[in-house]
Amino acid sequence: MTVAASLRAFMSGIIDYAGLYPPASLPLEQAWANYVAYQQDPHTWMLSRFVIPAKRLTELDIRLGGGPYGFTALGRGGANADELLANLQLDLADIRAFREKFAGQVTVDMFEMAIPASAPEVTDACLDALNTNGLTAFLEAAPGEGWQNRAEGLIHALRGRKQAGFKLRTGGVTPEAFPSPAQVAWALTAARDASVAIKCTAGLHHPIRHFNASVQAKMHGFLNVFGAGLLAVKNHLPESTLQTILEDEDPQHFVFDQRGFTWNKQFTVSSEEIRQARGQVVSFGSCSFDEPKEDLQGLALL
Repeated sequence: MTVAASLRAFMSGIIDYAGLYPPASLPLEQAWANYVAYQQDPHTWMLSRFVIPAKRLTELDIRLGGGPYGFTALGRGGANADELLANLQLDLADIRAFREKFAGQVTVDMFEMAIPASAPEVTDACLDALNTNGLTAFLEAAPGEGWQNRAEGLIHALRGRKQAGFKLRTGGVTPEAFPSPAQVAWALTAARDASVAIKCTAGLHHPIRHFNASVQAKMHGFLNVFGAGLLAVKNHLPESTLQTILEDEDPQHFVFDQRGFTWNKQFTVSSEEIRQARGQVVSFGSCSFDEPKEDLQGLALL
């Protein structure tokens, strides 16, 4: 079937393949084989980078042919400033070695890590080191009590940085790993107001919000989250309206046609506006490429 121009703009390069991570938790060889195979999928236009810890790049033997392949490297992190900065140097060394070994075959241009709650002051130093090494950094606030205050401080620190953005964790394998619609709406609004790019990770395998029995929690839908994010940018919707979009469990309310995306016959963003706003509402990590694709096919969108 013909894919609507608005859906193509909405979903283009939106899925960072994270097959190494739960719930899939695939061995590296299998996850990499999947990623290479997805390059030949008719819907490969939805696929973005391969997500891998920087320290595991040395394990990856790129097969000749195909590519170039794109990567998002995940940092080792650290419990405090000294540990984080020391580990960051190890991460950068691993990335440089990988780039040199597979020059022309790979692009490692994205980096993600969490800033420890005890050391928000290291943010600028981390960004400087990563940007100097040709990496766009997406930083995550440490979870737990006080998360919103930490996230607010981090978004403020990211303001005005062209090679940086905020990473929002949208789920996991336990109920407490899923932020509420109110928290997601707040994050989308805060990033929008600060003109900070945002990307998501975990819990967005499916397009529409729904209850998932395996984790005993409501899972966010990627059409909900990115639809709200795009409408937040282009329609400047308030936080309360974004929360309503995030809570919507009716797939009929998410309409894509050649002109644009419309939510519940109320708010529309054109295909061209989607393409522009995707620079700010970037992508999401998923341990599956097939599930999002198959669910969109089930909704007769693909």
